[in-house]
Amino acid sequence: MFTFKSIIQICLITSACLPLMGRTANGQHFATPDDPDLSSGLLAGEPCSTIARPTTSFGSATDDGWLYVMGGYHGRPHDYHEEGQSRDFYRVNLHDLSHKELLPNSSGMQSCPLEAWNGKIIRTGGLVAENAPGEPAHLVSLNTVHSYDPSSREWTELPPMPSGRSSHDTAIVDSKLYVIGGWNLDANTKSRDWHGETWVLDLNNPNEGWTSIETPFKRRALATVAIDGKIMVIGGMQSEGGTTKQVDIYEPETGKWMMGPEFPGQGFGAAADTVSGKVMATAAEGGVYTWAPGDEAWNHIGVLTFPRFFHQVAGDHNGDLLIIGGISGGMRPSQVERISYNSSPVSAIVQHWTVPTPSDAKNRQAFFIRNGWIYMFGGNNSTGQHDFQRNNFLDEGYRMNLATMAWRPCSDYPMPRQSIQTVMHEDGKSGFALGGFGFGEEAAETQNEGCTYNFKKNEWVVTGPHLPVSRSQFGMARHGDEIWVFGGLDYDSTREQGDHFRHLEEVMVANATTPDEPFRESGIELLNTRRAFGGVHADGRYYMIGGMTDDFELVEPCDVFDFNSREWGRIASPERKRLSPEAVVLGNHIFVTGGMSPKSDGSGLEPNKSLEMYDIESDTWSTVVEELPFALRHIQMMPFRGQLVIFTSHETDSNLAQVVLINPYRMMNPMKEITMAGKE
Repeated sequence: MFTFKSIIQICLITSACLPLMGRTANGQHFATPDDPDLSSGLLAGEPCSTIARPTTSFGSATDDGWLYVMGGYHGRPHDYHEEGQSRDFYRVNLHDLSHKELLPNSSGMQSCPLEAWNGKIIRTGGLVAENAPGEPAHLVSLNTVHSYDPSSREWTELPPMPSGRSSHDTAIVDSKLYVIGGWNLDANTKSRDWHGETWVLDLNNPNEGWTSIETPFKRRALATVAIDGKIMVIGGMQSEGGTTKQVDIYEPETGKWMMGPEFPGQGFGAAADTVSGKVMATAAEGGVYTWAPGDEAWNHIGVLTFPRFFHQVAGDHNGDLLIIGGISGGMRPSQVERISYNSSPVSAIVQHWTVPTPSDAKNRQAFFIRNGWIYMFGGNNSTGQHDFQRNNFLDEGYRMNLATMAWRPCSDYPMPRQSIQTVMHEDGKSGFALGGFGFGEEAAETQNEGCTYNFKKNEWVVTGPHLPVSRSQFGMARHGDEIWVFGGLDYDSTREQGDHFRHLEEVMVANATTPDEPFRESGIELLNTRRAFGGVHADGRYYMIGGMTDDFELVEPCDVFDFNSREWGRIASPERKRLSPEAVVLGNHIFVTGGMSPKSDGSGLEPNKSLEMYDIESDTWSTVVEELPFALRHIQMMPFRGQLVIFTSHETDSNLAQVVLINPYRMMNPMKEITMAGKE
């Protein structure tokens, strides 16, 4: 069994803005990280809550069972103004993340680190934009320091710093507040002074003022964290230019700086906290790493589902890690993630959302998944099984961001279609769509066009290669420079009675680099004709699972085609036959879900809600999840960050979509740490 949360929400997209004055890092445009292999035992971030206003460059701290969050930026990238700076100051109950309380604050600011000390929250410095939208940026680094008392809900001024600081970080050791890194922006003088000293304030005797410690570096956009009576400083941007993975450790007892183990992730805009006696840190490429005193290198323990930077992390009451806010690919995740470092779920992790959708499509859309976006085109606007009138077919295009559950329109498909098959081109910049079902001159019939979508241009072009015989409900795979088509149906209601349905045996192939040439017969025929099956390309083979053959019979054998030998083989069959299942490859496993299966009493078909896994190496099947949240009749399952994403808009007549995220490996492998020594 499993547990899941249903969250109904409408998320408004806001673009991101990072404090990148001077030398521009274009940080939000770091390359999209490769999908991780979770079968090795890596933990994955589990979406566990949401925040109402996602921001970057904000402050956070935990104290007495609460997570405090303050400030940040939510305006457009590199377009600073006072309305884009958050005035939010709130706290989240760590025992119940749905419980949030607004706290008093009147000033919008960003880059304002928070620390917890003696029951109070300390805010040090920050950045304020004093200009209105559309005016030239007028940015000022603050020198103010304040203490917030949760019991009285009041702020108290502490001695100001010698000058302003922003893009810095702080830590507290033995009641002393350390301010490290950053710079002082002064819009009046147009100066940007990098700080090369650490300032220290004794919070027990604040009236004694600030003292200074020489620092062996000048960096900003770094992360600092106190551990074992020392302060660790991770990464950042250097005053001489460029980012660094360097780690420095300061020992207050001796007043000495020493080098620490190089951070294995992207060091710019990283976030860290001390959890269960270890530093836990994460950065833009999505890795989660731990380090404990005495370790020679960082340990790679997990990955974020939504990689981000200029975010914050916080240890919770269970010794797990929460990840909040930040930016990635120009989007600010509204999802709060948990790395379950000390607590363990009792089953595979299944997260479930109900999301409003602007699309009228209820099923059979064409899908791509790319850089955290689900792209969908065409489809049918009816929840009925056989509604194939001209007005039922759609050409509309939309995309949904998984980190925010927010939508954007896309270029419409060149013609109204459903049941189109898609495959990504190797460069990842374009995708290919083929065939499907649509209204012809007189009635609905299968189609043969090949079309190409350019993601950057948001443009569809009818390019080919085209099919010589129209098809729907087939499978398609790219192998090298070739695109292969397996199975499917040629349907034409204008043909003679008894000849409407033609199940196609010929396997077709085309050169992906020469779209002017049509698909041609490969000389290979199927072992079993089938349509509406689950097909995947893995390890140089094409796997065909489930489906329907002639006379509306379900297919039990699972046939496998080897692209190199051009021969067919067969694998073990799952427990139950399925019609219209979805199949996805993760590593050496094939996951299958959805569709319809025969009832145990033989009286017909019923939705199959289980998630099954096929192990390619052992030729065995197992059940990962007994029952998923809904019927899963018309779904699309896709790989995402080493996990499985399921999307369907078929459940209701209203414009609502169901989105499910599954980590099928969570209980298959005990959590283990992988030493990163010598690895980038």
